[in-house]
Amino acid sequence: MDTENGIAEKLTPRELEVLKRVATGLSTKEIARSLEITFKTAACHRMRIMDKLDIHGVAGLTRYAIRNGYVELGDNTRPGETQHDLFDRVRQTELKYRNAMQDYGAFLKERESIGLTNPDGVTGARRLRRAEELAHQEYHAALVALKNFLFSR
Repeated sequence: MDTENGIAEKLTPRELEVLKRVATGLSTKEIARSLEITFKTAACHRMRIMDKLDIHGVAGLTRYAIRNGYVELGDNTRPGETQHDLFDRVRQTELKYRNAMQDYGAFLKERESIGLTNPDGVTGARRLRRAEELAHQEYHAALVALKNFLFSR
């Protein structure tokens, strides 16, 4: 990790989590939902990261995260996969991820509407949250595979 100027030590563990999610292409709203924090808190973390690293764009943050090993760049292509296959895979996994986030969000709203605020102890919440995490991992793997395919040419 980046230790030239001690930059890595300047970022808190939560800021590193946010940086990783920014680098995988998540919006601030999606980051907030995935970390179970408010939008405002996620935006604040993102702003602090940008200030600490003196990088003021998503592309720059993504390059920084890749260069310093915060984002996995393993080869996630499948044998014989073409560019069209990879684009299709990204579209499918992105849709699956969005649906999982919507399902989890709907579950939370439903519980909130009847006065229940803490879903952590509920089996349904854990199942939906896990489905969202797995969908995110699949989506990220598809994006990395596409990036590797495009940059290996």
